[in-house]
Amino acid sequence: MRFSQPRMWMALAAVAAGAVVWTPAWSATGLCQDKDGDGYGLDCAPGADCNDLDAAMHPGAREACNLRDDDCNALVDDLAGCTAPALDPAPVQVASGPFVMGSDHGAPDERPVHAVQVSAVKLDRHEVTNRRYRDCMRAGACSAPALPTSHRRPAYFESPAFDDYPVIFVSWNQAAQFCHFAGGRLPTEAEWEKAARGPAPDTREYPWGKERPDCRRANLGGAGSCVGDTDRVGRRPDGASPYGAMDLAGNVWEWVQDWYGADYYSVSPGRDPQGPAKGSLKVMRGGCWESGASSLRASCRRAELPNAWADNVGFRCVYPAGR
Repeated sequence: MRFSQPRMWMALAAVAAGAVVWTPAWSATGLCQDKDGDGYGLDCAPGADCNDLDAAMHPGAREACNLRDDDCNALVDDLAGCTAPALDPAPVQVASGPFVMGSDHGAPDERPVHAVQVSAVKLDRHEVTNRRYRDCMRAGACSAPALPTSHRRPAYFESPAFDDYPVIFVSWNQAAQFCHFAGGRLPTEAEWEKAARGPAPDTREYPWGKERPDCRRANLGGAGSCVGDTDRVGRRPDGASPYGAMDLAGNVWEWVQDWYGADYYSVSPGRDPQGPAKGSLKVMRGGCWESGASSLRASCRRAELPNAWADNVGFRCVYPAGR
């Protein structure tokens, strides 16, 4: 992830639905770097490529209803015949009971695998959207994201075209403030992972099961990149978790409540763990639009400074089960 100064960009062209694609202001000198042979890439005369590992995705390509940005205009399935599922604003119910936390196949901080008893909560079905976050700002309870853009879009946070896309460029503190405004809080690591994995004895690798990620299930990156940016929440029902939560893998990394402890699992209590009592880093979960399969695993943990923000970081909230 990138938490440095904003990139320098230049607008490329206006596209359907009023969106504008941005491409990096590359130097005009140097050799064309076209990894997939489609003619587009770094310092290439036709222009930059949104996925230089897939020759089927490039500016001017034919768009299809396949949950990918084929023509590199920063929009997915923007054809009249393509439809997206309606959004259900209701949170999902995560039942009380045990689940299996951690993995023997991941990083050392995902071990040891251990059983955890988690109390019932309600979890946002979707990542918090630009629309919801703006409501909090209008109420005076939230501060603006650090930038109003996204990775490839100069107008994002305030644009109605992206109302139902995840809010980004928010720090841990901003996420916590929003959840308080919404009547909840950020989920703990245990609550988040149970929502993604399901009850014991399930040890699924991803929210949908053990099948490797693709664009039908998650907005991911790498060779199988879907958008190269955020996408509308809830577009991929095939990626839903056992409890019905959407986009727990991919789209944006999600802040959770806990301080990070690399060895916390070795001392974690067996019921409703809250993470270390103090620390310098907070935890993110779920991977993002530029992540490969490993980061999309239900057990994957990432630690970042709580005042950090980026174009691939968002959040969702939990609420009391009786709400």
